[in-house]
Amino acid sequence: GRLRQIISPEGADGSLAVHQDARVYAGLFDGSEESADLDVGPGRNVYVHVARGSLEVNGERLSEGDGARLRDAGALRFANGEDAEVLVFDLRPNELPTMPH
Repeated sequence: GRLRQIISPEGADGSLAVHQDARVYAGLFDGSEESADLDVGPGRNVYVHVARGSLEVNGERLSEGDGARLRDAGALRFANGEDAEVLVFDLRPNELPTMPH
């Protein structure tokens, strides 16, 4: 029921350090009582990938295999997961991954 930073530029909170302006978070959510908020800085791009299950991101339901690209998202809320595993990529604008068609 929370997001854990697993990659960051400075290796914050025991995460893997990379020499890029990028942060990656992983989270597991199951049930209405588990939720997390993530504040993304101004001018940032975010890519959310649901690896397993389903959950709501800012009220929008995403299911296994779904992805969402957000620009200048501000605050993100992850909630109402059903056996959900999610990855969140916080990237500067020129590092946003391309989504397959």
